[in-house]
Amino acid sequence: MMMNQEIAEIFDRMARVLAFKGKDRFRALAYERAAGSLRGIEQDLTELAGQKKLKNIPGIGKDLSEMIEEYIRTGHITRCEREMRDVPDELLVLMDIPGLGPKTLALLNKKFHIKNIKDLERLIEKGALPEFHGFGKKKIENLRRGIGMFEANTQRRRLGVVLPMAEKLLDEARRIKLVERADLAGSVRRRTETIGDIDLLIASSNGEEALREFVKLPSIKRVRALGKTSASVITEGDLQTDVRAVSQQSYGAALQYFTGSKQHTVRLRTMARERGLKINEYGVFRGEDRIGGEDEKDVYYALGLKFMPPELREDRGEIEAAIDGHLPTLIEENDLRGDLHMHTTWSDGRASVEEMVERAAKLGREYIALTDHSQSSRIARGLDLERLELKIEEVEALRKRRGKRKPRVLMGAEVDILADGRLDYPDQILARLDVVVASIHSAFRQSKDRITGRLLDAIANPYVQIIGHPTTRLIGAREPVEFNFRQVVKATVAAGVALEVNGSPNRLDLNDVMTRAAHEAGSLLAIDSDAHSTAQLAQTSFGVSQARRAWVEARSVVNTWPWPKFSRWMRHRRRPAEEEIG
Repeated sequence: MMMNQEIAEIFDRMARVLAFKGKDRFRALAYERAAGSLRGIEQDLTELAGQKKLKNIPGIGKDLSEMIEEYIRTGHITRCEREMRDVPDELLVLMDIPGLGPKTLALLNKKFHIKNIKDLERLIEKGALPEFHGFGKKKIENLRRGIGMFEANTQRRRLGVVLPMAEKLLDEARRIKLVERADLAGSVRRRTETIGDIDLLIASSNGEEALREFVKLPSIKRVRALGKTSASVITEGDLQTDVRAVSQQSYGAALQYFTGSKQHTVRLRTMARERGLKINEYGVFRGEDRIGGEDEKDVYYALGLKFMPPELREDRGEIEAAIDGHLPTLIEENDLRGDLHMHTTWSDGRASVEEMVERAAKLGREYIALTDHSQSSRIARGLDLERLELKIEEVEALRKRRGKRKPRVLMGAEVDILADGRLDYPDQILARLDVVVASIHSAFRQSKDRITGRLLDAIANPYVQIIGHPTTRLIGAREPVEFNFRQVVKATVAAGVALEVNGSPNRLDLNDVMTRAAHEAGSLLAIDSDAHSTAQLAQTSFGVSQARRAWVEARSVVNTWPWPKFSRWMRHRRRPAEEEIG
């Protein structure tokens, strides 16, 4: 639904322009919320406009609906273009630098005429900032780190941004008559958390002509190179895509080769040479004889290995495990029975309790937990005790109406782990909740020992079942907090508390390396969507991909368990604590 994405990006930019100019803060927030709503809906805006239903979208009133209609008709929004005309894009993107807000950027632009990243870097190197109000040594160092994160992030984009565009391009490629088969390859296929460019492979008996047809696709903005067997293009979203065309008999070998990783492929080629074989993108050869290559499995079978899922191909022990016959049976997306972390309009979500439940039912969930923010998360409209009581009443009424229909609806909360280690609700309140996800949302710069202590305090609480997004990172925007990971994992194992693999593509927290370490240490895991809209409930797929990269099997993920086992775990530490409270 590219129309939704395009208009959301315009509203996002409008919010930034207004913030940069210091205009009405509430207008800026309105555009920001509208952009979030447009990304969260599942219907195309063109359809909604035709049905006169744009105003039914949360945050879209008369003015914004008229702007959307104007864009659908003309491809422009006059009011936005007029407001944004005098603020160049390269200045606005500097707001993506962690620690550089719109007010600070506006001041730097006014005082030092900063217009882009190079101007900012030169200013820091000249040493002029310490003389400027509010720029101490620590802030400048943080700004340096932020610039480093920003530059790394502009070279690679989040999987959640790239994958929808890559899948759209793949779908278009598969509709070309000359294309017999097509697949994504490279880091997209391995589901790495950030992507440099898209790799696409096609099979065709006339590859040269198929490539000529490919570069005419609607998603292609610019052709960088076009040859007989390959093409390089720039797609919507300014993503580079490299396409290779091969024959059917070479397709499997080429798919293995172009999926990578480089280290994994080099290891396989070395093994092949030791066995008197040659493996390349055209097939598997013994001397001049082709002995395989049409199917990707041919490459592995020729070396006496089982087929390896793409997510494992990082040369992190998967080849040794295959030789020993110990490759894991990786979790699959359809193994998930529940989703234990999501938000509704009670806090900062964009869909009601009932809407989230109905969408979860369509996804086949057997149980879900509604975990809105706790009272200290004011920016996220966290629930104080009075509003929490009202939400409990609504959830109980919904349960009665739904009867035995799936999913089972669990009353939960994402409860802040406060700066002093206390939880944001007292135990008497936590005892009334089915599911408690404890998360850090503040005081990120505390010492490693203090952060560790906060997490250990939360794990020790008998009402906590899950530690949410444990490192708190936002990919490319916020660094992870520092804590003693081994000590925290050991505590979760002893307590039977699950560490979350958060499916939000902005987070993917824990990362794959930490998830694998926790899994191998015996920690339970929970793969959740952290959804703030009905569309985002599908984000569990990113969490599953992250878990697969971490060698995780379904048995270690609590929300793959059938209800009787899950419900026993959910209550496993509560009884002694409840007796003590009583």
